[in-house]
Amino acid sequence: MSFDYSTHLTAVVAVNAIEKAPGGVPPAHHDCLDCGAALTDRFCAHCGQPADTHRITLKHLLLHDLPHSVWHVDKGLAYTFYQMLTRPGLTIRGYLAGQRTRQFRPVSYLLLLVGLSALTMSAFQSDLHLAMLTSQPTKAGSPPVALMSVVMERYLALTIKHPYLMQLVLMPLNSLVAWWRLRRAGYNYAEVLLAGAFIGGTLTIINLALMLPALLAGNQTFLKVASQLVFIPTVLYSLWVYAQLLVAAPALTTARRYGRALGISVLQVVVLLVAAVVCIAVLTVQVLRERPDLRPVAAPKKPQTAATR
Repeated sequence: MSFDYSTHLTAVVAVNAIEKAPGGVPPAHHDCLDCGAALTDRFCAHCGQPADTHRITLKHLLLHDLPHSVWHVDKGLAYTFYQMLTRPGLTIRGYLAGQRTRQFRPVSYLLLLVGLSALTMSAFQSDLHLAMLTSQPTKAGSPPVALMSVVMERYLALTIKHPYLMQLVLMPLNSLVAWWRLRRAGYNYAEVLLAGAFIGGTLTIINLALMLPALLAGNQTFLKVASQLVFIPTVLYSLWVYAQLLVAAPALTTARRYGRALGISVLQVVVLLVAAVVCIAVLTVQVLRERPDLRPVAAPKKPQTAATR
């Protein structure tokens, strides 16, 4: 890349003008203060810097720069979340079709909302853990019962400490299941994966909103019921979104679209249950290695009598 001396000189002159201006306030200008290109709109057509540059103040730093750097709020987080609550499938279809200026990027959307939900849930980990343990068998009793108690306690500790870890790990597989049922609408796997990021991020906030009243109330029975009922909005919301995504397949009737969407939601629940079983099996092996005393004792063989011989 050749060095453009004239552009560099223009930028230097602009910077010097700012330094000489009273209080460091940039004067009125018609050239970009970053690259020196002529300004014809609100943003520089060459480097993208806004034409309206102003002096940095504490108010601007706290109310604009900090939120922009951390959340990019002005790029549509609240707007995207609202759209995902009111017209989720149509919003995803628009994003995949190229309408992306006002929408938050799906991967950032997922990670930000999952992190926010996990941070909120971490404040109630002890209450949730206690509520879940009340429905599990105690350690007293036979070795199989004690083994199951220890395994479930570790499983609950893992899921409560990292409530959305399994969701993130299973997202590629869930997206594969969804793509298998959405392929008639012309979506590829990458597009379905981004749709899953939008859906997953929104569901974390929906589930948090359902759990938060029980967490704040501190009632263990209410908390246990609420934690078990989060599957209902998950299935219903996924059904609604996938049915809207299948609008792109005009050959499908409304009944067939909702049938396919229901199949996706049910299969994803099955994937989650299978993953939970695998996780429990791995934890069982780990516990048996650490606690050999919990191994089930084989029943002694009865001595053979003369009649059985």
